[in-house]
Amino acid sequence: MAEISSMTGSSNRIINADRVNISIDITSVNNRFLEIYLKMPDQLRHLDSKLRSIIQEKLTRGKIDCYLSFALNATDSLNINQDVLHALANAVSQINKELPQSNVNALEILNYPGVISQESNLQEIIDEEILKHFSEAIDTLKENRKKEGIKLKDAITSRLDKIVELTKIVEAQLDKLVETERQRIVNKISTMDVNVNPERLEQEVALAAQRADVREEYDRLLAHVKEVKSILDKGGVCGKRLDFMMQEFNRESNTLASKASNLEITQVAVELKVLVEQMREQVQNIE
Repeated sequence: MAEISSMTGSSNRIINADRVNISIDITSVNNRFLEIYLKMPDQLRHLDSKLRSIIQEKLTRGKIDCYLSFALNATDSLNINQDVLHALANAVSQINKELPQSNVNALEILNYPGVISQESNLQEIIDEEILKHFSEAIDTLKENRKKEGIKLKDAITSRLDKIVELTKIVEAQLDKLVETERQRIVNKISTMDVNVNPERLEQEVALAAQRADVREEYDRLLAHVKEVKSILDKGGVCGKRLDFMMQEFNRESNTLASKASNLEITQVAVELKVLVEQMREQVQNIE
């Protein structure tokens, strides 16, 4: 049985590896689909497709914002390319002869391409570290989303239980509808001081009771409660299916409100609308 996952969560990691220090910051919010936004230095752009593949393998829905940065470990000794350095020094000497006021400092020289030589496989080492820890960061995000999912499931279940309590009020009214409508019509006629054919009265009572009959809505509400609990227990990626069920709940609450023939059922319809809206807000965050 799979767990329910929220689409809201975060994951932060700072890694101090042998050659590189890495910072990964990931946030996730609800979205109809899976949208991925990666912000990272140009030196890591070649990893874009691999990073996206990691997310797509592990997540299905949500807006995912990822921020990556890295810095080479400053404890490593610098390997200076002497040939490039000498050529650059000669060029700087000539510039100084022509432009005595020019100021070139050592840091500017070190930043010149090719002055500092790196290990031939340094980029490969950096890529490997980033991909490894990024995958772990997404796993952490998944776990955090599952923890939030447990809270969402509990919140929705508690409201489903309240809906069942409300249906008991409706159930108590089902067998009284005909008599309630009869009494309402009789009371209305008595104020008009007119004679009514008993058969016609029964016809009007039957029509009014039919219009006020909420037995189907009562049955469907209980069926919807059962179905939503089944979806929650089954777990997995079920947000869109739950959203559809909220639409069904909303339809029944509207019908119940339009058919309400007394204050009690009207109050039930109002409370039902509130509970459905609360559940809908929770469902919007489920993956």
